[in-house]
Amino acid sequence: MLESGRSKGPPVMIRAEHVHKSYQLGELSSLRLTLRSLTGRVGARHKNTFGALDDVSFEVTAGEVFGIVGRNGSGKSTLMHMICGITLPTSGFIVVRGRLLPLLAIGTSFHPELTGRENIVLFGTVLGLKREVIEARTDDIAEFAELEQHLDTPNKRYSDGMQARLSFAIAMLFPADIYVFDEVLAVVDGEFRDRCLTEIERLRDRGKTVLFISHDLGQVERLTDRVLWLERGRVRAVGASAAILAEYSKHEVHAGAADAAAA
Repeated sequence: MLESGRSKGPPVMIRAEHVHKSYQLGELSSLRLTLRSLTGRVGARHKNTFGALDDVSFEVTAGEVFGIVGRNGSGKSTLMHMICGITLPTSGFIVVRGRLLPLLAIGTSFHPELTGRENIVLFGTVLGLKREVIEARTDDIAEFAELEQHLDTPNKRYSDGMQARLSFAIAMLFPADIYVFDEVLAVVDGEFRDRCLTEIERLRDRGKTVLFISHDLGQVERLTDRVLWLERGRVRAVGASAAILAEYSKHEVHAGAADAAAA
């Protein structure tokens, strides 16, 4: 549980305590496995598991921009999915305080057959916003995303860049307490990316909490106060951004050289 009577510092908005996440390897459901289960002959090979996260603990406070870095496969997206309630930990727990607005991947929150306008309504409804709030902000979202002429076009005809701009505009103009950005700026052009980074800084200035994941360490350093470094599902380090990113960059140089030598 979150502490209710904290006397010092801002309140904790996200708390992860000893979080583990494992996935079953191999087939989980098939006629063959059902028959083997009924006859008591399920082999041990179907009980193998893969550990995506192992004993992950951290806190994020109100008004903080918190970065998460790590190589592909380190567990970043798995952790984000659990924070957003998409999947559950195998053990441990995560507590989130307030309304959370997730932008996890390009277009994942959009229905391809719905128009941009209809997807804005769908997204806002899922967040629990009133219809009048959604409608009042729709034109501003379209303007921010520079999609006024395409708002009534089905989402399946949007490019990745258009979907990214619409996703980010929704995040900026719908109210929330916590914003999650997972590599959503990778496919937008430089001018729009700079606008987005500036808007994230404004979220921080307004006391909002932000989780930011990117392989662009320059963006992470610009935006974040603290950084969590994940390596093979475990916390390698957590602390002030400058120190963690310097250590992480040095490690990546050595790891890249080792990979090249092995190849």
